[in-house]
Amino acid sequence: MRILKSIDFLDVILVLLATLFIYAALNKLMTFQEFVAQISKSPYITKQVWWISWSIPSIELVIAGMLLIPRLQLIALFASFSLMYMFSGYIFLVLTFSPYVPCSCGGILNGMGWTSHLIFNIGFTLLAVAGIILYNRRNRQSFTVEPAF
Repeated sequence: MRILKSIDFLDVILVLLATLFIYAALNKLMTFQEFVAQISKSPYITKQVWWISWSIPSIELVIAGMLLIPRLQLIALFASFSLMYMFSGYIFLVLTFSPYVPCSCGGILNGMGWTSHLIFNIGFTLLAVAGIILYNRRNRQSFTVEPAF
């Protein structure tokens, strides 16, 4: 139980999210042609492939960097939540309404089925929510003013 008290769960969440975004972005950039080919098959984003193929890894890297800068962490946690929520929503739409399910994920995530990937994304979305709550708790405690008498 003592070990759990010394672990700062907010820091764990920040590192997990940053690691996920760095891994995902680098994987997309290292296999860029394959990434573009896969997302161009998506039934919902065919007209936006060029800017999406560059913006997703860029946004992931920017958010990862922000997660590691203390004064930007709350914004980064909200950005992480938003991005993971959008990714989860996209997967849900593809699974529910698309006849073709393209996979633009690489590495470890490529080995997951779409349902597993959705659960994984929802888990990281909830981690971002937990991070926001823990960040607010930490800052609320640090700004508490004790009475002088």
